[in-house]
Amino acid sequence: MGFSIHYRSTRPVSASKVDAIRQAADELCGGRTWLGCEPVGFIQQDDGRLFGSSKPNFQPHPDDVASAAREGLPDGTTRDLLDVLCRLSRDYGIDWEISHDYSDGPVGYIRGGVCDGKVATQIEAFADLGDIIGDLTAEAENEADGERDTDEDDDDGPSILSFRPKGE
Repeated sequence: MGFSIHYRSTRPVSASKVDAIRQAADELCGGRTWLGCEPVGFIQQDDGRLFGSSKPNFQPHPDDVASAAREGLPDGTTRDLLDVLCRLSRDYGIDWEISHDYSDGPVGYIRGGVCDGKVATQIEAFADLGDIIGDLTAEAENEADGERDTDEDDDDGPSILSFRPKGE
């Protein structure tokens, strides 16, 4: 199952500015493995707007994880994707509309380098989802290897996510 986060400039961008933005995006994305999410990249659409799409990787292959760890670089995540887009917005005066495969139109905008609350909430949720899946996968692998989480609050039942009751 694929899932992508989409970003599109709210206005057409001149050809000369496109090259500068692409170069800046490459520089801002450098120094990361981008295992957790594809880095920022753009195409220029027929209407002159910049468009890009990046897939979060919620369950990277163990070989890719090991390879990234050997590089010793921080991972590029959806949070970093958002940071790059905010920086490009601020530095180049470009506003972005943000959507994803399951949204009905834009979920929100980055304007003047500032991400609106709806976008921040959704991107943070995607990042948290990746963290949760990674933790659960590691826990399952540890149990398969004979290691068992021995927290005092665990019974020997299946792992569950605990949620506070409403109102607390």
